[in-house]
Amino acid sequence: MKQLWYRFQFLLVTMLLSATVVMAYLVVRQSSWSYDVTREKVHSLPDETVRVLKQLAGKPIEVIAFYPKDDPAREPLTLFLKQVQAEHPHFQFNLYDPERRPKLAEQYKIDQNYTTLIRSGEHEERVYFFNEQIFTNALFRIAHPRKLDLCFTTGRQELALESREREGGASLVKNLQNGEVSVYPIVLARDGIPESCSVTVVAGPHQEFTPEEFDKLKQAFEKGRSLVFLIDPMDLGAGRKFMDFFAAFGVKIGENVLVDKTSRIVGGDFLMPVVMNYSKHEAVRRLSEPSFFPVVRTVQPSVDAPDHLEVSPLAFTSEGSWAETDLALLEDGKSSFDVKQDVAGPLPIAVAVETKKGDGGRMVIVGDSDFMTNGYLPLSQNLNFAMEILKWAGRDSRFIHVHTRRAEFKPLLLKEFEKQGLLVLLLLFYPLALFIPVGVYLIIRSRTA
Repeated sequence: MKQLWYRFQFLLVTMLLSATVVMAYLVVRQSSWSYDVTREKVHSLPDETVRVLKQLAGKPIEVIAFYPKDDPAREPLTLFLKQVQAEHPHFQFNLYDPERRPKLAEQYKIDQNYTTLIRSGEHEERVYFFNEQIFTNALFRIAHPRKLDLCFTTGRQELALESREREGGASLVKNLQNGEVSVYPIVLARDGIPESCSVTVVAGPHQEFTPEEFDKLKQAFEKGRSLVFLIDPMDLGAGRKFMDFFAAFGVKIGENVLVDKTSRIVGGDFLMPVVMNYSKHEAVRRLSEPSFFPVVRTVQPSVDAPDHLEVSPLAFTSEGSWAETDLALLEDGKSSFDVKQDVAGPLPIAVAVETKKGDGGRMVIVGDSDFMTNGYLPLSQNLNFAMEILKWAGRDSRFIHVHTRRAEFKPLLLKEFEKQGLLVLLLLFYPLALFIPVGVYLIIRSRTA
């Protein structure tokens, strides 16, 4: 009977102990706690990210990322999002493979890998390259929403916004409208530039503008409005009115086509220069990855720019590029660098114009419009380049510089007396601290034996 009672006690204690462990696990799993012991806190969220999350306290935040299943970028992204989840109680995230979940990708209008949706309430931001800086600024824009109206001119064979063909602009419009941006077509000759237009975009016109249309654009700039021009290379002698118009603002657009044989190394074409060198200008300083510009011309500050205007180059081709001026030879597929006529790279393909006082109009001129089309927009940083120049033109200054935490190499440099002290510590005190207790123990044991 006593043996049975002992067995019952053992079983009862085992059950109680197991129940205690399970209850403790259920309590602990509800909260995630960790402590970063690194000196630079490299495993903690940046302070700027934490502050933005506090601005969205109490509001649900959802992140939906579309990354290939076996992509190595998924692991660091997941770790970062778990850190955010530990900081914000209403934060949720999911990662999907767009190839395995095509219907879900179609539902969220995903047309390229590495697209991440960040949503909170009625506001949504889409990013196409994820890091702490981009994520934090997307959250900041959600916390401080602002409406941006873009007006695209029509009537001069510009970019067809509604077209889904390779040379159309439907993909650009879709990406713009996924954020806090509205897109409107306008007929400049008939409508002028409505007051509601934050930015007026002239994208790839194939016909000359009339003097009246140029006057409306000039007056808009003088009134503090923003303009963006995407001007493709043209036949010799064509586009002269555009050249004269830009010259009045201190900008020179070249009668040339840029050739870049180094672009073949990254899978491009001779006539599709790869741009990896961006200036420190506010419009593009956050860009770091390459952009591709098929059939692009030079755009650069002129030597006689007006004194009240600041004209700044934005992006440059590689050193292996040059500006081909013999367009007839280029059409025959024969192009070689001519020291007497051609200009060697790196060469600017985009500039920004603004008044030095800072309260006037803003203008961006790019020597190509094809990079915004459906066929080329998904390439590398093309979409981000387009978004950055449009946001700068629209005076969207919602930007936070995030100080990313990194482990720093800080060698321990000891002074001479510190070296001697360390030597005494290692060779004298540490051995004594070990041998003295052992010796005392052995003496005491020998006397008591």
